[in-house]
Amino acid sequence: MKDLIKEHGYTQKSFAIALNRAYSTVKYYIAGEKTPTATVIVDMCRLLDESPKTVLKSLGIDVTGVPDDHIDDQ
Repeated sequence: MKDLIKEHGYTQKSFAIALNRAYSTVKYYIAGEKTPTATVIVDMCRLLDESPKTVLKSLGIDVTGVPDDHIDDQ
């Protein structure tokens, strides 16, 4: 997750602000000490312009066997 955040031009603090979460909470997510809710994961996907599978994997969540999203939003 650290790399994804950095690749998209955020610091951990600026990402926390954009995510509307406390910096300490985001640090816990990155360290794998807390798991974000589905709503927070969706917000992360939007901010990073990445798929849920990519974000989940970056958080250290096993996504083995999870299909990629191939359906466009309507």
